[in-house]
Amino acid sequence: MNVYFYVKKNKFIIVIFIIISIVIARTQAFTNFFYFNNNSKVANAPLKDEFQKIQTDSLIIKNKKAKIKPKFYLIIDDVGYDEFMLERFIKLNLEINYAIIPFLPKSMSLYKKLKNNNKKVIIHFPMQSKHRNSIEKFHINIKDKKEEIHKKIEKTFKMYPDIKIMNNHMGSLITSNKDLMKIILIKLKEIDRYFFDSVTIAGGVPETIGKEIGVRVEKRDVFLDNKDTEEAVVKELEKAKNIARKHGIVKVIGHIWSKNTLKVLKKEEPNLNQEFEFDNLLNLYEESIR
Repeated sequence: MNVYFYVKKNKFIIVIFIIISIVIARTQAFTNFFYFNNNSKVANAPLKDEFQKIQTDSLIIKNKKAKIKPKFYLIIDDVGYDEFMLERFIKLNLEINYAIIPFLPKSMSLYKKLKNNNKKVIIHFPMQSKHRNSIEKFHINIKDKKEEIHKKIEKTFKMYPDIKIMNNHMGSLITSNKDLMKIILIKLKEIDRYFFDSVTIAGGVPETIGKEIGVRVEKRDVFLDNKDTEEAVVKELEKAKNIARKHGIVKVIGHIWSKNTLKVLKKEEPNLNQEFEFDNLLNLYEESIR
């Protein structure tokens, strides 16, 4: 009975107490909610920053890839005879790899001219053809023994010690012969030199033998002037451009004696440099090592 009268007498106070308790409880609940919500944001901030960084880095990489130009390796063969044409090619604003035929009367003087102009040089080694083409006196012959071939290669690179690459001048009879190519490539490997296949005959023997013995062999994609007319050179150059656009790289051979090749390259020079990166052929081999 006393409890009943106490509650009745203090009814107002009890109601106020209940209301205050409810308000405190709700306030605490909201406080906890905001506390955990804010702390969750703080805890996730590093993850969010890292995600944004990854997105930014990815965008930078994509932009860099978009700016990378296709590589264009241009080799001009048959240097050693014509000094006048060589001087005109040197004036082109293109990174060219000049393939010089060794042991001709003008070979050394033209080699020095190229080096004095900071041009890249490779050895254009005469090799016997399947056809009855006339060939330089110093060449690799189908009848040569292993020792003779090795001596010719040693003599050449002793004369031009800073040159690292050799490609074939003619040579369809030699480059299609597995035994002779093995002899050549083993010797080049021994003296730390490389072989570039001019592809004067189909079949890919040098590349196949190179893989067997662990020697990197590269080969040309396009001859610019097999047919020596301006229209033909333009057509082959477009073919080379399309290969580079598709694969990111192209290896092209032209010849020092072709006025049409010179004319087309001179005309196309600004556009070529804008779209493609002309490069030292040696980088193609040494980048793969690194």
